[in-house]
Amino acid sequence: MSDIPAAPLPPQAAEVRGGVPKEYVHLGRSDMVFLTAWRSLGEGEYSLSARWPAPAAGLAYDPRVLTQTIRQSGLVIAHAAYGVPLADQTLLHYFDFTVAPGFRVPAQAPCDLAVEVSVTNPKKRGRAVSSLGMDVRVLQGGSLVARADSEFGWISPRAYRRLRGEHLTTDWNSWPLPPPVDARVVGRAAPSDVVLAAGDRPRRWQLRNDVTNTVLYDHPVDHVPGLVLMEAADQAARAALHPARFEATTVTSAFARYAEFDRPCWVEAEILTAALGETSVLVTATQDGETVFRGRLTGPCD
Repeated sequence: MSDIPAAPLPPQAAEVRGGVPKEYVHLGRSDMVFLTAWRSLGEGEYSLSARWPAPAAGLAYDPRVLTQTIRQSGLVIAHAAYGVPLADQTLLHYFDFTVAPGFRVPAQAPCDLAVEVSVTNPKKRGRAVSSLGMDVRVLQGGSLVARADSEFGWISPRAYRRLRGEHLTTDWNSWPLPPPVDARVVGRAAPSDVVLAAGDRPRRWQLRNDVTNTVLYDHPVDHVPGLVLMEAADQAARAALHPARFEATTVTSAFARYAEFDRPCWVEAEILTAALGETSVLVTATQDGETVFRGRLTGPCD
């Protein structure tokens, strides 16, 4: 239940055109694949094309689409260029990114963007690739609008089964789904987009896993996806500063352990001091008293 079925993959493919296969990015729905092509520019350098759907009303861009695009770019390069088996499990060690202030995408139609990837610090375990650092740049009309620094890792299905043990399977979508907080408070358009429920004290919420949100929950998995935790951090930062409007331009994220579906995961926000004209929020997700995720979001607040 930890991933979609693997499909055959030619080792070290030179390029992909006419749409990236959903298997390359570990998705079950083709409409969730935002990459349309990729090619190699030389040792460790790659170019990709992306098409984003129009964002929901009121959003300059959809943060979920940005993080998905970065994730998908890393997976395509790993599988197609470095021969990482599709059946291997992906580990996201850290995910930091910045967004150009004022970045917007058209609200009326899909938007085409370019993605550049530089692979850094590749590591192997035996003959297999075990991790890759990724410097990812997203460009709109030739201008840099977002940049990410992340590290992806991989382990074999056998090692993953040992790691997850009794948590390898879960009764998908059987968990209680608490009501969402007001979508406007977290800067989202609809209740189904909200990943936070009310907590027991100010600036503390319970994570809610609504699988109808197909951008975040494309197919059944055995643990809460990392991008869900990043989305929860974005929403928690906005809620902590509401009614002021907050847009994160710098985000640092670290993943400490897996978050499970079958018990509460708590998300807390702490407002920190930051540079003049900016606000910084530290968001921590805990489960069973242990930290599973920590993110710091910084940007303008008005």
